[in-house]
Amino acid sequence: MIGPDGARHVAKVLESTKYIQELWLSNNGVFPDGAAALGKALQDKKYLEVLVLKRNDIGLAGVRELQAVLVNSKTVRILDLAGNNITDAGV
Repeated sequence: MIGPDGARHVAKVLESTKYIQELWLSNNGVFPDGAAALGKALQDKKYLEVLVLKRNDIGLAGVRELQAVLVNSKTVRILDLAGNNITDAGV
């Protein structure tokens, strides 16, 4: 489990990565803070196709932090946010 701090480290690496197609971070305790860092780092990734953040307790706050990635991406074809305590408000 990497937790929010580990997610921030991953985000830092992503910021300097031009091409990323898949990001799988299930069961890592990312929480909303980690989702915020990842969302910011992924905003301009034009080639992201797969984003899997299952069972990370990101909740509604975490989904909102990922919103820019999800709304603006034309390439994401697989999104898995199962088990994150997201209510209907986050859909």
